[in-house]
Amino acid sequence: MDVLIDNGVVNGGWLFDRVRNGFFNGMASESERIWPPVDVVEDNDGYRFIIELPGLKTDSLEVKVEDETLVINAERNERAWAKDARVHRAECHYGPIHRAFRLPADVAHDAIKAAYKDGVLEVTIAKRPEAKAVRVEVAYTN
Repeated sequence: MDVLIDNGVVNGGWLFDRVRNGFFNGMASESERIWPPVDVVEDNDGYRFIIELPGLKTDSLEVKVEDETLVINAERNERAWAKDARVHRAECHYGPIHRAFRLPADVAHDAIKAAYKDGVLEVTIAKRPEAKAVRVEVAYTN
């Protein structure tokens, strides 16, 4: 599978992941977003996007397809500490989360499923039936 990134082409392929100010430096500002790791897997039946999103409330998670692009948005809210608490180390990232992937032409837009479990979002998009590989039996004659 090939990957396209908006600042240039890598491997000359279809997958598009917009890169914008995604620095992991604590609380994200309005222009910065958290970019969680994603695995994208293709098989004969379709595509799976596996995104690590621990600590989200399900009502903050949005998955949609617009303009041939899979868009994932969420918000991870900062923890509320006691007023007199002293935080010695803060490595968790809070703020808006955004990932976007241009979809290939062979996806079935009416066969998209998303499930969030144990901090992992899995989006499954089936291929159109006519786009799936079909094995053809060869008849041998003498």
